[in-house]
Amino acid sequence: MATIEIKLNKPNKVYHEGEIVTGAIIVESKTSLAYQSVSLTAEGVAALTLSAKSVGRLESMYNSVKPISLFGHSIELARQGKIPAGTKSIPFEIPLKPHGSIKWLLETYRGVYISVQYNIKCLLKRPLLNKDLTKETEIYIEYKSGDRANNKPIKFNINPNSIKNANSQAEIPRFSVRGRLDSNVCCLTKPMTGELVVEASENPIRSIELQLMRVETVGSPDGFAKEATEIQNIEIGCGDVCRGLGIPIYMIFPRMFACPTVDTPNFKIEFELNIVIVFEDDRMISENFPIKLTRF
Repeated sequence: MATIEIKLNKPNKVYHEGEIVTGAIIVESKTSLAYQSVSLTAEGVAALTLSAKSVGRLESMYNSVKPISLFGHSIELARQGKIPAGTKSIPFEIPLKPHGSIKWLLETYRGVYISVQYNIKCLLKRPLLNKDLTKETEIYIEYKSGDRANNKPIKFNINPNSIKNANSQAEIPRFSVRGRLDSNVCCLTKPMTGELVVEASENPIRSIELQLMRVETVGSPDGFAKEATEIQNIEIGCGDVCRGLGIPIYMIFPRMFACPTVDTPNFKIEFELNIVIVFEDDRMISENFPIKLTRF
């Protein structure tokens, strides 16, 4: 019985472009183990998919949406030989540099239609009739530099006249909500902050929510498909809140599901904040605010 593990020197597995990933392949075997080679492959890929409705609308585009290679590195760590019974450590180093025409390594990201992942895979190839041993692990890339967040406060007033996505103005109850976002350019490692005040509402309010949305655009020369999906929803007001009372806006950005705003020729990852007010009669209104996310 033999096993292999990939042990990284960084326990959190978080790296930046230009760094060197160091670690070791740990091989454990109760008996001596013959092998033909021990190799390591690292790759970073942006995987793109289309929603079902986009495929129906842009069938010619469907086949042209292919994964984008961001990074690639292969190395042979050991040639044909035999490992004695016990534990053997084989060290390795992998430089993190963009691949081909890619200018920089994108951050690790988990989306619905876009996913950016970096994986390291080890293969211990054994002689004929023996099963090869493989192991794979993921590393996480973060920007080391880039655009920095600078405060761009936004003041807002939400009322029946400001709502653009309502079917009929007559269906909207009379109300007035004002407030501010401290900035629409936000640092991922810091919370989004601001304040909201309900000045008046003729209908009782059930809840006030902050809804963080990701807007993923996948494209090719044949066209573009744009889809918005919810990342998280936070209730900041429960019940018919007091009029004139300042309600803090405070949202922490989730790791992996949010990343610095991305704009490339093939795809975009953008973000929006919705302020959603739900009345007791189930009527709901929302106001949308595009936001830009940065690492610093």
